[in-house]
Amino acid sequence: MEPEEPLVGLLIKLNRGELAELLANRPDALDAPWPRRMSDLGDRLCQPESIELAITKLTAPELQVLSVIQLKIAQGDHEGVAVSAVAELLGTTDRAIGEVVGALSRHALAWLEYGVIQVPTGMPTNGHRRFRLGRPLAHELASITVEYLKAKCAVLGLPTNGRRQELYDSLVDYLRDGARVRDLVSVAPDGAAELLHKLVWEDSEIRLGHSIQHTHYAQLGSPLHRETPANWVIDRGLVYPSYSGVASMPLEIGLALRGRDYHLPFTPDPPQVALCPVAPERVATESSAAALRLLDRVVTVVGSAAVEAIPLIKTGRIGARTIAKLAKELGAEIDEIRVALDLAGATGLLAVEIPMMPESSGRGRRPASKPPEFLHPSDDFPRFRELDAAAQLTRLLRSWWDFRWASTADEKTVRATLGEDPHEAHELVRHLAVRLLAGLEPGTGLIDPEQFAALAAWHLPAISGDILRVLVAATLTEARIVGVSASYAASDLAFALLRGNLEQAAETAVSNACGSALFGTDLTAIVTGPPSTELANLLDRVADRETQGSASTWRFSPASVRRAYDNGASLDGVLETLRAVARGELPQPLTYLLNDVARRHGEVGVTDVGCVVVGEDPALLAEIAAHRKLAKLGLRAIAPTVLTSTMDAATTLAALRDSGYAPVHRADDGTVVIREERIAPPPEPEYALPSPQVPAKPEDPYAHADRLIAATGRPPKPLKRGALMNVFPGKRTAAWVRLILQLESGFPVIIGYQGETLVVSDPELDGDYLDVWLPKLGEYRRLDVKLIMPT
Repeated sequence: MEPEEPLVGLLIKLNRGELAELLANRPDALDAPWPRRMSDLGDRLCQPESIELAITKLTAPELQVLSVIQLKIAQGDHEGVAVSAVAELLGTTDRAIGEVVGALSRHALAWLEYGVIQVPTGMPTNGHRRFRLGRPLAHELASITVEYLKAKCAVLGLPTNGRRQELYDSLVDYLRDGARVRDLVSVAPDGAAELLHKLVWEDSEIRLGHSIQHTHYAQLGSPLHRETPANWVIDRGLVYPSYSGVASMPLEIGLALRGRDYHLPFTPDPPQVALCPVAPERVATESSAAALRLLDRVVTVVGSAAVEAIPLIKTGRIGARTIAKLAKELGAEIDEIRVALDLAGATGLLAVEIPMMPESSGRGRRPASKPPEFLHPSDDFPRFRELDAAAQLTRLLRSWWDFRWASTADEKTVRATLGEDPHEAHELVRHLAVRLLAGLEPGTGLIDPEQFAALAAWHLPAISGDILRVLVAATLTEARIVGVSASYAASDLAFALLRGNLEQAAETAVSNACGSALFGTDLTAIVTGPPSTELANLLDRVADRETQGSASTWRFSPASVRRAYDNGASLDGVLETLRAVARGELPQPLTYLLNDVARRHGEVGVTDVGCVVVGEDPALLAEIAAHRKLAKLGLRAIAPTVLTSTMDAATTLAALRDSGYAPVHRADDGTVVIREERIAPPPEPEYALPSPQVPAKPEDPYAHADRLIAATGRPPKPLKRGALMNVFPGKRTAAWVRLILQLESGFPVIIGYQGETLVVSDPELDGDYLDVWLPKLGEYRRLDVKLIMPT
């Protein structure tokens, strides 16, 4: 980008704080590799993709003003848009427009320069669509022939003699005169008036029939041309047909027919939201209870998958019946189970298991049907359970904050309404909702969530109102479940999420967990209130959970106690830990059960055996058992003619044959197994639940502002082709030529530098130094060209 580009001129005038604010509003401009100087930053800010992303984050007045600016540019105001023209269309003052343009300048989307509004070069000109208006008149008339222009002028009583440009100007002046257009439409026949009304107030496009443009052009001026309502509006230039059969009304006509006093919508102030007093103590108590309940739900849901794997439907999601079944079994709300499952997947606590597909009768072929998929606990789940409650809650809340899907929203409805990938919208709405809740007056909460949806729509007007209501409702539900809000008020966890320091708030939230249990003579343990993570883990090891809710119940049984002993627990250890959490003494039936199971535990031992080696000659079996090369098989004699092996049959057979013996493989009934060659199927890939990538640490906008301001006086030094040949004289070997060409391409290349191996890209030559980007380290570095070597 050239230095005289208007946006670069704006960037150079910004001070440190203003530039840092702009970079914070447009974080995608700091994607790696970072922009080196203001011209590079301006180039990124002018990219259409970056502009569209920035537009999605604008508030209602900002989007309305920007849309009018786009509309005026589409009409031909390429040198700049007058503030008064925007104010006139929106029915407000120049001062109000100036304030909004100032806000847009902090996003580098529009700014005032020499008294007019400027925009970046990549700004789209589709603002008319947000007001349900058609394209500008100039666009509709651009491809019309001279004959068609003359026919339109004749119908409107305009001169038909002259060059094309004269006819064009005459027609445009007529149709841009709102009073003349309204007078013309006042005498329209009934059918034409109804058609115009629909185009003005419902949609600027309407389907009139297949290939109406071709038919209309062919019949125009001929005896076959009939005076239908559609032809009436088309002949007078009020509507323009297309070859697809869709007719559209230009924005000038639409604005004129909406009335002399009509103004495009402009809502500079956010809607009011009714609030009610909510005690902070109540919010803290409810938030703590919800957070502890979330921990319990996640651990219980993942633990239940270890007992019975959770099936997935063909779309790869969990079916509604399965979720309802889990909710009923665990005594939880359906939304709680949905959130728990999604967070477990996003945190990496659940993994997908694909059973091996059975082989078909054909050799080497596989069944065409897709095998069922199941969820089971991942290898990370045991490590997660070892964390303390605060660390668990911190990890889950961070996953929820960065999760790009609304668990309690219907995906089909959202995708059908939005018409595109909805994940970006979900994340925006979640962050906005929490920020707005945190911005309410202290000690207050919402009364009507619908009003809150209207407030969110003012802050995110780029998202459709219907989809926004769905996502706001889903976010409020999830925020209550995870403890971020309570009684429609923000909790301390919400403020901690916004500040980025969750640990202390999570520690406070879990401090109210119940750490003791009431043990009954009926071999039950009852915990009143949310159990602490340590207490829940202890009781889950030695008992089976029966109920959850305001109180949770566990029941001891011989099987549950034996499970604890099987996992390495001892009688003394179990008694000590249970007494430490008991409210009073342990009941006698429970101690009898623990002692009885401990006394019988281990009375019978079971040893794993890979296979059995059977022979008729005891001497031969003794020789095999003593063979040194066969020691890896772990052979052990259990009878003179029977050996056991710790390896499977195939491994044992191969080892015996390698040692010079001639064994055969026998089935359970003693028959010889005939080996059949099969084409091995390809291995099944390992799948894991889709989880959002761990977000990179956000860039510091102030540090980048300082770096860019310091580089303002440095002109760009692009690396031209052949420039490095002079830097590395005499380096003409194949390795050096390849390295030089790779460096000049700008793509990542591996080099040697002072004994290191570096991956570098985007080089710029500055005297005897090469300024390069290091993708792996995420930083720029100056390298002495004399020390660069090919690898």
